[in-house]
Amino acid sequence: MAGEKFTTFDEYKVTNASIQWWDEGKFVTPAVKLGCTGKLELETELKTVIKKCEGDEVEHKDIPTRINGTWTGHFPVENLRKVWGLTNKGLQKGIYAYGTDSRQGKGILTFEVLDLDEEQHMLRAFPNMQFSDGLKWELENGGEEIAEIEQSFIAMKDSNSKFYYEALTTGSDAIDTALADKWLTAFTPELVVAGAVDEGV
Repeated sequence: MAGEKFTTFDEYKVTNASIQWWDEGKFVTPAVKLGCTGKLELETELKTVIKKCEGDEVEHKDIPTRINGTWTGHFPVENLRKVWGLTNKGLQKGIYAYGTDSRQGKGILTFEVLDLDEEQHMLRAFPNMQFSDGLKWELENGGEEIAEIEQSFIAMKDSNSKFYYEALTTGSDAIDTALADKWLTAFTPELVVAGAVDEGV
């Protein structure tokens, strides 16, 4: 299995979503579990640049500007407050509020995708992610299933000018074990640069 070259990866389950929250000017390590993931949707936002010659389009480039995502699932209370930007500042112990000074949470989001047999694992990361949209909440009394929360986010470029990273942990293209061990708990853009793990980053 270790030396096998995978030509297909049948995505089936997204799990182990973790986040290093941005707090007081730094990312807090180790990452904490974001919550129980129900669904993850992604779509790239593009800027189109064209060149015309005598009225005809002769060159066309779509340049990625960011990734728009939606995470659906169950957040622990502490994480949901950070997602929406609820704060305890200036309030009594245990009181959190949402207002004009609320700012959506940001961080480094990592997660794992499994194939149908849960034998192949792909690690993914958004190194500069911020939740978007404001507080949204809906509850239906008498429902037969606990409602999941749908939350939008944007993934912006990092110090490497990348929005997103992915890596397999099995097969001939598998990443270094030391890197895989850090991915879900202490991911950084510097960690994935060539030679970083060997140099002890």
